[in-house]
Amino acid sequence: MTALFLRIVLLFSVSPLAYADTPVLLPDKLQMTRPAIAYQPREYVPTDEASTLSDEQIIADLQLLAATGFRSLVTYSATGAMGKIPGIARKEGFDETIIMGIWDPFSSDEWRNAVQNAPFVDGYCVGNEGLGIRYTPEELAVKMEELRQLTGKPVTTSEPIDTYISGPHKEWLLKHSDWLFPIAHPYWADHVDPAKGVAWVVAYHDLLVASSNRQVMLKEVGFPTIFPAELNERLQIGFFRLLDSHRMSFFFFEAFDQPWKGNTIEGHSVEAHWGIFRADGTPKKVVPWITKKWDEL
Repeated sequence: MTALFLRIVLLFSVSPLAYADTPVLLPDKLQMTRPAIAYQPREYVPTDEASTLSDEQIIADLQLLAATGFRSLVTYSATGAMGKIPGIARKEGFDETIIMGIWDPFSSDEWRNAVQNAPFVDGYCVGNEGLGIRYTPEELAVKMEELRQLTGKPVTTSEPIDTYISGPHKEWLLKHSDWLFPIAHPYWADHVDPAKGVAWVVAYHDLLVASSNRQVMLKEVGFPTIFPAELNERLQIGFFRLLDSHRMSFFFFEAFDQPWKGNTIEGHSVEAHWGIFRADGTPKKVVPWITKKWDEL
């Protein structure tokens, strides 16, 4: 870990003074004293126009997650019934940080739902891994500022953690984000050993905190199971145990396995198996540990 961290620092270090004039969101603005979860409803396939999502499905999911111990969540879209999630979550016991995601910044449906949910959310994440791909930095900056003005809530976006430290958009991300909300998956950095994976996450997290002088909450941190064969639930719980010992603010990725992802993302079958629950709602080995740990607080 030390060698990795030093190599990252030498190659990609950024002076905190470079962003001294950017707004800093104080840590007490987004409180997470209990675990947080990245939530995409099970049994709902966003790529299938025939797929439906009811309030009852959302309620069942959120009751299951609340019973596990989660009190904060982040969503990925505000379209259709997804736009009801923050309000339902508040009724089901999610009384800490709720971040509402907007997948398509140009969707009038998502925009309307996002604004209407302002009383229920603590902040917004506009876009997800789409900067320079699905929208330009200029376009996204305009939409983010518009949402701030309409709701009075902090707004951010989300990209892989290394892009906040190096790459063409690093200055833009620090300038336009009210807090930093990176994605950090060691699997995609070729780390399938839990200890090495956590070391990778911690190195990047700590470097970003030190170099930006900003609040950092990890939007997605996870460890897949089942596929490929060397990944399993025992390693997943080991990964989260180690990660939790570092006292970082992070959202468990993700609530439920998503089989549709394995069929639609070419070459990425592993995407279907990141849940802490299986697609049918049955718990993986990490769930009893989460419940027990936070029941003891």
